[in-house]
Amino acid sequence: MSFFQRIIAFFMSIFALLSSWLGISPSDEKSIDLNRFELVWSDEFEGTQLDPSKWQIQKTTLMRRGGYWNTELAEVQDGYLTIFARYLENGVNPGDPAGWYSARLRTKDLYEQTYGYFEVRCMLPEGYGLWSAFWMQNLEATQQAYPDGANGSEIDIMESPYYGSEAPNRIQNAVHWGGYDEHHQFVENTSADLGVDLYNTFHTYGVEWNTDAYIFYFDGKEIARFDKTQLVPSQAPEHLLLTVEFNGADGVPSEGWAAGTAEDNGRDFVARFTVDYVRAYQYK
Repeated sequence: MSFFQRIIAFFMSIFALLSSWLGISPSDEKSIDLNRFELVWSDEFEGTQLDPSKWQIQKTTLMRRGGYWNTELAEVQDGYLTIFARYLENGVNPGDPAGWYSARLRTKDLYEQTYGYFEVRCMLPEGYGLWSAFWMQNLEATQQAYPDGANGSEIDIMESPYYGSEAPNRIQNAVHWGGYDEHHQFVENTSADLGVDLYNTFHTYGVEWNTDAYIFYFDGKEIARFDKTQLVPSQAPEHLLLTVEFNGADGVPSEGWAAGTAEDNGRDFVARFTVDYVRAYQYK
């Protein structure tokens, strides 16, 4: 060992000793410790249909950006939830327009929570002009022009608009508040390349939300944090959502946030957002 290497080793040993004395562990600071929480709500997607006690069943078609939402585009089978994204010439219900369809699942009026840790294990959908998301919302608050996020926010735990980009294995985390019009405010983070295939392998995406911060995790490791220097964390109950959306407006796909448009996939294309579980934990 060279003199320089011995010096480095000496200082590393001193740091390790001090860390032990002070109870500091850098790796612990970057990992979620589930021992601090208790599981209070989950869906493991057993059975053959959505559980209506956990998720709203929306059979009426709803226009959303460049496409449409209907829970008929969601399927539970073999222990997984799959949200499909596809073109339907005749829609879902009689009278529905032709267009690109997917689903929104939400726990509004069924399950809401203030603070805790929230996690999904999933595979992201491959496809141009679309993105999946696992998020939370206090709908009443986010439609109002409150000056900060204390009354409720939109918490985007994971959004996936990067398929087809130069670095597809990234996600975005964000928090929005103040309504969606002229008083809208937000903070956001685009992750670095996560170094794994997000579209063909399962990974976990989570957020720890408390009075001081939102801390975002990928596979249990911290990747982003928004604290009181940037916002006021929500103090209101929020419900959970799983969605797939399309670039565009008024049901018509166009260029937008995600690379390309849904039409670039071809009319026979089917994307799949596959979810293994959704879990909500409270602090002990």
